[in-house]
Amino acid sequence: MFSIRTFLNELQPWEWLGILVARLAVGLLFFLSGRGKLFVKARRDQMRETLLAADIPFPNFNAVLVSTVEFVVGLLLVVGALTPLACVMLGCVMIVAIATTTVRNIKASGPTGWLPEFLYLPEVLYLVILFWLFSRGQAGSVSIT
Repeated sequence: MFSIRTFLNELQPWEWLGILVARLAVGLLFFLSGRGKLFVKARRDQMRETLLAADIPFPNFNAVLVSTVEFVVGLLLVVGALTPLACVMLGCVMIVAIATTTVRNIKASGPTGWLPEFLYLPEVLYLVILFWLFSRGQAGSVSIT
């Protein structure tokens, strides 16, 4: 009889693939986003305006800082270097983004409407994936570390 436990045991050797896909998806997202904000003036200006609207101090400096973190640390995540540190740094970017901009955009009446809207945010999903990768403590077998 083929049980769920047997099925899960058969999946264990493929765990590296899930780690790789998560690292590549989230790392590329940040790398490409940071690249756009660093090297495309319109995107950099949009980032600066977002920081101004969120009352983040030193918007010009922070636009470049956050974009550089996304670009460099996203690349580190893609290649699997310093994964726990990369997850912490990108997690901080997501926490600030959630706290300053995305939560303000939730239009819901009451906590039962607010929570599903919050959990539906892409930033929350990225944060959950980063937390999972961080808690693994390593980048997996397909990495440079």
